[in-house]
Amino acid sequence: MSGRAVIAVDVGGTTIDGACVSIDGELIGGVRGSESPTAGTSDEIVGELARVIGQARAKADSADVIACGIAMPAPFDYAAGVSHMQHKLPAIRGLPLGTLLAAQAGLPVYFLNDADAFGLGVSSRQLPDAKRFVALTIGTGLGSGFIEEGRVVTSGDRVPPNGEVWNLSANGGILEDRVSARAVTTAYGPRPDGRGATAREVSVLAARGDSAAVAAFQRMGAALGSGLAPVLARFEPEAVVIGGKVGRSLDLFAPAMREALAEHGLASLRVVRAAPGNMALWGAAGHAFSAAGCGG
Repeated sequence: MSGRAVIAVDVGGTTIDGACVSIDGELIGGVRGSESPTAGTSDEIVGELARVIGQARAKADSADVIACGIAMPAPFDYAAGVSHMQHKLPAIRGLPLGTLLAAQAGLPVYFLNDADAFGLGVSSRQLPDAKRFVALTIGTGLGSGFIEEGRVVTSGDRVPPNGEVWNLSANGGILEDRVSARAVTTAYGPRPDGRGATAREVSVLAARGDSAAVAAFQRMGAALGSGLAPVLARFEPEAVVIGGKVGRSLDLFAPAMREALAEHGLASLRVVRAAPGNMALWGAAGHAFSAAGCGG
């Protein structure tokens, strides 16, 4: 293996994935995953991120690794490399994470929003011919990326501020309260034994026909369709692509989502599942190549 490559990292609330990606978009050595040190100290979090980068770089063979691209949740100052998150990885809030990682990794480090990274990955790997689409990640929270001609759109009259939908108004609250892992478990309520169920457990129960679990996902789908309809009508995407851990249960909530979209005149809009693989890694890799002047 020769040529240029970058390290791509996707930082989630439960896991961190890392891989070495060639300029042709090929994974070198596969994807390495580890548990996210959400409650760790700043040293533990920085150390784990550096370890993931190092592991991926060790698989580079003879490729020339020139940079690292990291997909991070918001709120985050992506240009400065500083986290403003309180709900995830709180110990690194306010720290110069980019500077710290660049020093440990020996590489320039470039950050981008994780949902935007997902959207860019979908654009390059799944929908390369799509002119315009919306990418959603549903997991711990609700992420969004508005993609047009292979680029992220974050401003203008057609998209919400910063391209974010998690904080759109929805029934006296915000959309993320109704579309997320928390929304599913809240709608389902406690299990018969009194223990709180996880979103994964609710999805398994729904697949088995449990009426309360089915209703929880239907409720989320209806909220997603209704909440996004005005934004989608303005942006006029060809498709909505859904990923994320809760998004994997698309079959459970897609019918209610499509029904809600149809009620708002969007019956023909495609709602599709993200292709297999971590799309955010390819998006982070492409961002790193571009930031390093290689236009990957």
